[in-house]
Amino acid sequence: MNQIVGVATALMCALAAGAVWCVLQLYSRMDLIGLSLLVGAMIAWILRRQGFGRSLSGALLAAVCTTIACVYAGYLLAAAKVASFLGIPMRSTLITIGPDMAGAIAWADLTPIHIGTLVLAVVLSAWMVWRKA
Repeated sequence: MNQIVGVATALMCALAAGAVWCVLQLYSRMDLIGLSLLVGAMIAWILRRQGFGRSLSGALLAAVCTTIACVYAGYLLAAAKVASFLGIPMRSTLITIGPDMAGAIAWADLTPIHIGTLVLAVVLSAWMVWRKA
């Protein structure tokens, strides 16, 4: 039961971190790709506190949760971009554009530095769970 709570906590924190990342980026009007590293570290800390430290399953879960957070932030940012261009509410945009269009918009906004930072965040998160305390 403890493991299930740990997985659920990590997934919910990943989604929340992706949403906060999106809001911060929209309000600051700056590229905040560096937050992916902070999100990865936060997820790793949560998983270690939930008892997943020094385990392959914990490292994989950290990588998956960090990826989910990054993808979710990209999806929300793509929806916000479409909503601002078309002048429609964000809620309508989230339902209308679908994952294909959001993925295409998010992918178009990525540079090699963005991709490298996202990969580094995933690897860092997994390593932080796997490493010895």
